Amino acid sequence: MIIDHVSFFFDPTNPIIIACGFISRTTAPIMALFIAEGYHYTRDVKKYMKRLFLFAIISYLPFALFMAGSLIPVQLFSGTVNPEFFFASGELNPQPFVYLLNSTLVILETSVIFTLFLGLFTIYLWDKINLPNYIKVIITLLIVWISAFSDWKFLLIAMCLIFYFLKDDSKKLWGAFSIIAILNMFSVRIFANPFYPAFTMNFELSEMGIILVPLFFALYNGKPGSKSSFHKWFFYIFYPGHLLLLALIRMLI
Repeated sequence: MIIDHVSFFFDPTNPIIIACGFISRTTAPIMALFIAEGYHYTRDVKKYMKRLFLFAIISYLPFALFMAGSLIPVQLFSGTVNPEFFFASGELNPQPFVYLLNSTLVILETSVIFTLFLGLFTIYLWDKINLPNYIKVIITLLIVWISAFSDWKFLLIAMCLIFYFLKDDSKKLWGAFSIIAILNMFSVRIFANPFYPAFTMNFELSEMGIILVPLFFALYNGKPGSKSSFHKWFFYIFYPGHLLLLALIRMLI
């Protein structure tokens, strides 16, 4: 995660930066595993969801400031917006991870913590909530639509679900994950917003780093980690904190 965010300071065509992006693509799947395992081991899933939602709200403004150089969720521009990477011109311009509802209205994307919250809620929906399956499908589709406005989108929600519901069947789990990995590597082309300019091949090469995920998962012993307050709260505080720090650094250089 840090490697990915720090790499925003540098030329995206640099092979070292492409390699950093390649490695950093393992971060979101690992987070999805934490959500699935956290759901399994938590003593109060509702408190867990409230905590994620609260920090998703807290993280929104640091994420927006870092990614787009603005604290305003909705931005209006006159004329046609060209959402290229802001480091391409050396200035803080709107970058690709925004949604153009028309040629002038831009809504900033939310952070990955919000997507993780959606993933956790979707697990809870299918595991605990007593509703007809067709209602659950409708709610899930609504969640998928909402995730379009957050980092990693429906792919991260799908990862949360397979890591929880398929954890006892490794063949099905990694088969499903392979499908998600393929979608992730090509979703920039397949599901691209028509208002986006074409993404560079450098970005797509970085997306292929998701194939490293099984190597990292092989190191996981399946046991819960420390329950100390430090480990419980570190990520929640570190995530918005490091984004805010990096955003301030970018504004000063």
